[in-house]
Formats: sequence, structure tokens, C-alpha cells
Amino acid sequence: MKSVQKPIVTRISAAVVAVLAASAAQAGSFSLYTETSAVALGNYAAGIAAEAADASTGWYNPAGLALIHNQQVVMSGAGVFPRSTVTGTSTFVTPANPPLAAPPAFTESYTDLNGARSAFIPAFHYARPIGDNAAVGLSVTSPFGLSTDWDRNGPLRYAATYSELLTTDISPEIGGKVSENFALGAGLDIQYARVKFNRMLGLPTVMPVIGLAPSAVDSYSYNIGDSWGVGFHAGILGMFNENHTRIGLNYQSKMKQKFHGWSQLTGKLSNPGLIIVSPASVNAANPNAKTWSNNLSSNSIEFPDVVTLSGYHDLNERFALLGSVVYTGWSSLKTIQLNNVAAASAAGPAFPASVQFNPTPLNSGSEQNYKNVWRFAVGGNYKLNDQWLLRAGGGYDQTPTNDANRDIRIADNDRWALSIGTHYQARPNIGFDLGYTHLFSAGSEPINRTEVQGTSTSTYNVNAMAKGTADLVGAQVVWNMDEPLLAVSKK
Repeated sequence: MKSVQKPIVTRISAAVVAVLAASAAQAGSFSLYTETSAVALGNYAAGIAAEAADASTGWYNPAGLALIHNQQVVMSGAGVFPRSTVTGTSTFVTPANPPLAAPPAFTESYTDLNGARSAFIPAFHYARPIGDNAAVGLSVTSPFGLSTDWDRNGPLRYAATYSELLTTDISPEIGGKVSENFALGAGLDIQYARVKFNRMLGLPTVMPVIGLAPSAVDSYSYNIGDSWGVGFHAGILGMFNENHTRIGLNYQSKMKQKFHGWSQLTGKLSNPGLIIVSPASVNAANPNAKTWSNNLSSNSIEFPDVVTLSGYHDLNERFALLGSVVYTGWSSLKTIQLNNVAAASAAGPAFPASVQFNPTPLNSGSEQNYKNVWRFAVGGNYKLNDQWLLRAGGGYDQTPTNDANRDIRIADNDRWALSIGTHYQARPNIGFDLGYTHLFSAGSEPINRTEVQGTSTSTYNVNAMAKGTADLVGAQVVWNMDEPLLAVSKK
């Protein structure tokens, strides 16, 4: 090894902060734009900005609040059950440092390794009419989220272990008619975001040279940060043909987040003055040593803006057709930068004479280069009677990730979707919705990501094919607090 100081990790994984927690089985990267609504899960969000089925329209198109004529509370929850598998190899390489030969590469193979984690996503919506043609609302949603979890002892541990992103968006809203055929609405979005991103740091090529297991100095890197952001959403709703035909357009603004938090490295690499020279020197190190960095921060991360165009049309008294086109401006996510990550660096004569490691906070950066994407959905509602309404739908969703920058924290791919759902009006003031969506993989996507790992110019490459599917199940209760005008949610 070179005698100059070199970091153990000069790049924390590429998907840190904004993309680090999304389940790879969720299309559209880590977006949960419609996945918190049982109605949306029942027809893959076809017509979501035009139907105005209940108070949740305050989030999907606040102009639809003009069609809510009674005080209403909607409480919902969705279970996301993903499966994200990767098949391939990971290779850790430490180059030669003349006159010393390079240690052998450390390679691990895996087949159908699953890193997806199930999640529960709650949501709350409230609407209150003000006069005959307007209403105010409040929405509490989670527009981005989910997580991945790769084994700390597994073959991907030097790229990522546990990752998580949680967001909570609190949105006061107002909407109302401006004419017989048009309504406008807007909402303020106050968003809290929290992230966790973990991985193992180690020297799997060097340890066997001195007679130890590759994982002998593996140390756990734990990082957490949070942030507040402010944005808005606004929409317009056109109502024609005695309100049997509706067209809705909604815009969700970009949300800028800058994360702050702390970082901890636990393991033998946190021992000050750790000398890599013999099994005795490594074994004597404290495996529970900790290094802290209390000023972890990121660059400004922009969550994307979203434009939704939806249509709703009653073919007759029982059957309605719905459709949506969604454009998401993911190109706002280009580079991730982390500052003051708790890590370690090496200094000293070339191995095996004596290499000394010391805890050192480091900065790291990575390119994401997301691309803008489209989502398409079509569906239908069928009214059986005054109590039952059936929903069905399907569509296609593009991934914003690209072959050059995709990594295992979010091994996303394009998706096809099929959905079914129902609304049951149990009483004049109480209704229930159930929705189910299955996401089918449109094909496997390649991951070929190489990152500098430290210990001179060591690199870690993940070369794999990723494939993801998911089942999403949602339920909600709709409570009409005042005497309702209609027995079912269809307007």
C-alpha cells in the first residue's frame, strides 16, 4: 500500500439520502404518489385527479374539493409487499503496490438474493365545505418511502445493508368552483423526511494475506439524517355534460431537502492506531469500538415534481371510464453528496510492513442522473347497487434509473400493473374501500456499479441483474360527518 493517507471509504453508496430507502420492487423509484389510497390501488390511480371520490382529492387534485358536499374524514392504510431479487457477482479488488503483488480479488456470487422489505403506509384526509361550491381540506400522506435490507454478512454488504426513507407530508388545502364548469384548488406541502443508510466497511482482500477471514475487520457504518421541506400542489378541474365528464390536471411541486444528522462506525476499524500487520495485531483490536461524526450533512436534494392529467366519464348510470397520464420530473436528482461521514483512513509504510488505520470523517459524492418518466393508467368503475361499487384498472410505469448508475439500494425496473377494488357503503355516513394492485416486472435490469473503497485504490464492483415485483393492498374508511348527499362515493 502507498504510504500516503487513503480513506477506507471514499464513496458512500450512490443511493444515499434521497434514494437510499426505496424498495426495489416499487416502480418509479421511491415514489409513493398513489400507493397510500385504497381507491387508487383499486384501479391503479386511473382518473385520480378527476374522480374526486372522497376527501383524498385534496391531495390528488384540490380542485376536486368543490365536489365534496359534506364534512368528511378518510383514514387509510396500505401494505406494500415487494420482492426484489438480484443475481450476479460482487468483487472487491486491491491493486498491486510495487514491488508487492496485488492480493487476490475477493469475489462472491449470489442467485435470487432478495433485499426488499414490506411496509405499512398510513394516510389521513379531511374535508369541510364552506358554502355550496367550495371546501377546505387537510391531508397527511407519505409521498416517498420504503426500504431495502441486505444481510450484514451477505455478498452485497460493502455496497449496502439496511436503508430506509420515511416522509410525512402535511398539507392544508382549499378548492372551489370559479364557474359552472371549472374549479380551482391549491395546497401547501410541509414535508418531514428521515433517512437511514448503512453498510459494512472492510478489507476482504488483505485479511486472507495475513491468515484471517475476509470479514475480520468488517465494521458497521450507520448513518441517519432528517430534513424539512416546503412545497405546494395545485389543480384545475373541468366539469362537463352535467358533471358526467370531468378532466383534472394537478401539479405537485419539487421538494428541496437538505439532510443533517450523525454517523457512527462500529468495529475494529474504529480503533485509533489499528495496525494491519499480523493476526495478533488485528485480533487484539476492540470489535465494539465506535467512531462518531455529529455533523453529517448532504447537499440539497430535490424530490421531483409531478404532473397528473386525468379523465372521468360516465358511460351510463352504472359504468364509468377513467384514465391518467402522470409525468414525473426525476431529472432533478443528479448528484448526491455526503459530508463528514464517520470512516477510517490508512497511513504508514506499504503492507505488510505496517499500515495504521485511524478514524477520519470523510466526504463522498455519487452521480445518480435520473431521467424524467411517464406513467399510464386506465380503469373502470361499475355500480352494482346503492351499496356496492366495483373498480378495476391497470397500466405501465417507467423507472427513472439508468443502466450506468443503477445500484442495489434501488434496483428499480419498469412495471406493468393490474388492479381491482371495491367500495361498500355500509351506512349512509360510513363507507369502506378495498384495493389491490400487483406490479409485474417488465424485465430484468442490469447493475454494473464500481465504487472506490479505500485502502489505496481498492474498488468494489456489483455486476448483477435485478428484477422486482410487488403486491399492494389498501383499505380505508370514509366517514361522512354530516348527512351525505349520495350513498356511494361516485359523484
